[in-house]
Parts: sequence; structure tokens; C-alpha cells
Amino acid sequence: MDKALRYYLKNIYQMTLIPASYVDSSEGRVLFSIGFAANQNPLKTDSVLTKQLVQKVTNKERPILEFEDDIFLYGLFEDISGVIVLGPVVIGEITNSQRAKFAKRHKLLPESIRIKSSNLSQLTATLANVFFVQSGQMLTGADIALEHGFDMNHTSLSASLQAYMMDNVENDVLRLRYIDEKEVIQKIKEGDTESILAIRKMANTTDYISMMEMCMGCLAANKFKHFEYMTCAAITLFSRAAIEGGMDVSSAYALSDLFFQRLEKCKTITDMIDLCYEAQLKYTSEVRKILDKRNHSSYVEKAKSFIVNHLNKAFNLEDVAEAVGVSRSYLAQLFSKEEGISVMEYTRNKRIEAAANMLRYSDESISNIAAYLCFHSQSHFGATFKKIMGVTPRRYREMHSLIDVQRDKAVYI
Repeated sequence: MDKALRYYLKNIYQMTLIPASYVDSSEGRVLFSIGFAANQNPLKTDSVLTKQLVQKVTNKERPILEFEDDIFLYGLFEDISGVIVLGPVVIGEITNSQRAKFAKRHKLLPESIRIKSSNLSQLTATLANVFFVQSGQMLTGADIALEHGFDMNHTSLSASLQAYMMDNVENDVLRLRYIDEKEVIQKIKEGDTESILAIRKMANTTDYISMMEMCMGCLAANKFKHFEYMTCAAITLFSRAAIEGGMDVSSAYALSDLFFQRLEKCKTITDMIDLCYEAQLKYTSEVRKILDKRNHSSYVEKAKSFIVNHLNKAFNLEDVAEAVGVSRSYLAQLFSKEEGISVMEYTRNKRIEAAANMLRYSDESISNIAAYLCFHSQSHFGATFKKIMGVTPRRYREMHSLIDVQRDKAVYI
């Protein structure tokens, strides 16, 4: 099970108190659950129920709702390797006999069973939220209720659905385009802090609140809760985008923890909008640092590659910087920071390294080697070579020629 999903479901439960479970599709085994007392999760105590739910949602592309005895409601959808189940929750009033019947059927203790009371709107909105985070597909609670697993003959729930649908129509509920959501996520993955800052600068908080009310459907009947759920989903998406952009997983999750803790302390919707922007910018900035560091290393490697491939040509720092595509001063600072020496010192060392190989493995004269490797004169070459290698070019050739002769003799003995 994805660690990010486990983390997200915990936070969803803290905000909604709707129980959540993750079931392995192949084995029908509950891998994770939250919101149940010990041994009170029906999915754990009743394998038949678990297998039935898995079968109902297998190969379904969208979430479904599953009712039990007209009052117990499950929301579920198939993930990559398992099934996410929200619930059960109780819709409406529950009698003692219904509670006892449910407990007996699923091998639970009736006196200790606690089932969350909810409503169709809250469960489907929460299910749509989790489904969006996992799949990227944007649905409303009404979409889920209408399209999947809902028996219109359930009179008590039919009225709720009709009222919910009519309210959406009358209020012209819109959806935030998936392409817009994807664009924001892409900006985080690319570390595009400039665009994020521009969005913040242009956006009016009041207008943004109105837009989110219109384009996010109804995540909760309570306006404050609606924005709380929205901010929770946004922080989770931002953290995942940052991880995909190269941010360390543990760092991304730790940052999410801090933002969720601050979300709990938000007193107004404006506080949550500001927090959402801050999270977006912070994650984008973290990715930017990582990408900049990679680019820095890339610039240095490009410079080194240019140097090695042009040892027999005269060039200066300006030429290297132009080939890499950065300014002279920036390359000088970056190269020195990463390599510990300047660009031209690195060039000198590589030329001496090449000269040593030519002295050892070729018959070229010392003067020709000096000229080929762009030294001003043979004396300049000799002085530089001795400074780095500890001996003159001539002595180096003699020493290594002797070593090679002795090695050849050893082979024939």
C-alpha cells in the first residue's frame, strides 16, 4: 500500500470521522484501516463481506456506493493493487435491532459497536475527494451517487439524492477543469516559483473563495468544512507533485505534517486559502532548489566535457561559459564551489594529464607536445609540468620508459 495514501486516509479520517480501509484485491485482506475500535471493523471480522465488496468494484473505473439494509453505506473504488473502502456509515436513524443484526452478521460485539452517523452528501464528497487524489479524475458527490451503485428504490435515500442533484442544478455548480489542476501540479513539479508567485499576486482572495465554492462542488454542507477538505486535498497533491519533482519523500511528508497541523489552527476561510498558497509556494520552492542543484552540477559537467574535448585548442573562461550557456562569473563561482579549483586550473591539470600520457605512450617531441596542448612555450610547459608532476617532462619520459622496458623484460623471462 502506498505510504502517501495511508497518510492521506489518516488525515481524511481526522477531518470527517468516516472510517477508511484498504483491502488487498488478490487476497481480500485488510492491509490498513482507521476509525474502528479493536476488532470492530466488519471488513476484518467478516471475510465474506470483504470479498463481496471487492467483487462489486473490480474492473470498475469509477467509485461505487454499496448499501446494506437500507441504512449502512459504503463508498469504494478500485486502486492500482487494492480497494479503498470508506465506511460503513449510518444514513439516518438506527434502531437497536438493526445494530444487533449488523453486529451478528459480521461477527461483531453489539454492545461495543460504534458506527459513524453521516449523510449521502458527506460520504460521496469525501469519496470524490479521495478518488481525485488517487486518480486525478474530478467527480462530484452527485456524480458518484447518480452513476454508480445507487438503488433509486431506496426511498429514504432517493429523496436525499434528488435534493442534492436539484441543489447543484439550481446553483449552477461548475467543476474546476482537470487541465487547470494538472497545470498547477506541473508547475510544482518543475519548480516554477515565478508562476506560483504571479498567481498569488494576481488572485483576489475574495474572488478565489467564490471560485472554489462554485468549481469544487459541495465537499461538505458546512462552508468552513468545505474549504478544510479542499485544503487537505491540495496539500496532499502538492506533496505528491513535489516528490515527483525530486523532493525527498520523508521531507515532503514531514512538511505535510506541519501544514496539516497549521490547518487545524485555521480560524477563517481566508486563513486556509493563505495556507494553501503558502504550501503551494513552499513545495515549489523546495523542488526549485533541487532542480537548481541538478542544473548546477549539469553546468559543471558540461564545462568539464568542453575542456576535455578542446585541450588542443586555445580558449578562455568566456569561451567555456558561452559553450555551457551561463555567464562567466556564474560559471567561475559554481565551478570553484563544486570542484575546489578554478576553470582554468582544471584546464591546466587536464592538459598536463594529457601531456603525461603523450610523453609515456608516444614518440612526439616535448616541444610538439607543448605546442599541441596550447602552452605558450616549451619552457612554460616544462615549468608547469614540474610544478604538478614533480619532475621535468624529459625526466618523466625517461622514468616511465625505463619502467616499461623492465616490464617487457619480465614478460619474456
